[in-house]
Amino acid sequence: MKTKGFNRTHFLDYYKRADEFFKAMSDEVNFGRYNASALLGIHASIALTDSLTIYESEKRASDEQHMDAVKLLKSVCNTKGISKDGPNRLGKILSKKSFIAYGERFRAMDTEKLKSIRLNVERFFTWAYRNFEYLKGG
Repeated sequence: MKTKGFNRTHFLDYYKRADEFFKAMSDEVNFGRYNASALLGIHASIALTDSLTIYESEKRASDEQHMDAVKLLKSVCNTKGISKDGPNRLGKILSKKSFIAYGERFRAMDTEKLKSIRLNVERFFTWAYRNFEYLKGG
């Protein structure tokens, strides 16, 4: 797993990015842009993970393989004794990135798959807020 070192103070930049993407995810649904909404949710989850791992370990996954972020977050959870529900959900979210961003078919309707991605993103954020108190002040 490739990682890049960061000063802990940078966690807030990644958190702000995550928060903006998360809010935009809901906005895009209101405009009927369901694919954009799902992709924003996926990127919100990646940015939130980077924020958490920078704060907790002063590093983030740097490989194009986003699943390395799942491994790093699991490591953080092991160290802190936190449930791995979040990293497991993150894995589900990230597994849909290629489907949304590069899939052969465009989905013009709000399909169950797209709704499921957004629901998993919402649950991932809920897990993070419940387990990492400092996010509430971000």
